[in-house]
Amino acid sequence: MLKILVVLVLTLGFSFHSFADVVFEMDQKQISPEAVHKTKGMVKGNNFKMDFYENGTKLDGAMIYRGDKKEMIMVNHQDKSYVVLDQATMNKLASVMSEAMKQFEEAMKDATPEKREMMEKIMKGRMPGMGDSERVEPVLKKVGTGNVNGYSCTKYDVYRGEAKISQYCVASWNSIEGGDEMKTVMLEMAQFMDMMAKSFSKSEGIMGKQILFENNVFTRLRKLNGFPVQTIDYEDGNIESESNFVSSKKVNLDSADLEPPAGYKQQDMGLR
Repeated sequence: MLKILVVLVLTLGFSFHSFADVVFEMDQKQISPEAVHKTKGMVKGNNFKMDFYENGTKLDGAMIYRGDKKEMIMVNHQDKSYVVLDQATMNKLASVMSEAMKQFEEAMKDATPEKREMMEKIMKGRMPGMGDSERVEPVLKKVGTGNVNGYSCTKYDVYRGEAKISQYCVASWNSIEGGDEMKTVMLEMAQFMDMMAKSFSKSEGIMGKQILFENNVFTRLRKLNGFPVQTIDYEDGNIESESNFVSSKKVNLDSADLEPPAGYKQQDMGLR
């Protein structure tokens, strides 16, 4: 889910005009463990919402970006709550996570080789590339063309060192209904996400290196001035997951559609 979120908000273009509201859908398939998911997005002005469906049907969570307030909201439908993330909160969260990673790295120094290997395998599953001791710049290679659900696109492989980690098939914004509107709000949201990435990348540990790497990938992607209608992630040469853009449509949305549901309570993240 997080990977999809980052792809959506950081692959952007250069438009500053908004004309209508837009809804869109994306399908996700995870290979191991096998699972299917769906994302339904809404765009209204400089506000943006994504609803995430587990197994394609069960509403699992939502992400809302409020461009007017420069904040992000994460909605939890299970306990009917939400948290609000602004820049100050992200700075505090980055500091807390950075300290936690430093403690993890310190504890690993005295671990047995077997325990260290086990823990690194667990962490690598959460943050691919964490084993790299040095900063590695991503490399994008144009490898051909494709067609995803009727959208013509250009394929780019992404490498970290010698390892192929992703493939994107990028379609032009004007080939997507509501592409200009999507492009506008994603550009604005990407500025917020870029500040967030910089906050986390200040960490000198493996977390900071990984977030900086991911941000550099999408910095290169957005220069292509298009939208990835297909994203394939790889692990050890095998396909790990696949995400496909299904459709989009211009509509009229109510502002309330892009807010947490009535009755949901805001939660404190407990950061100090």
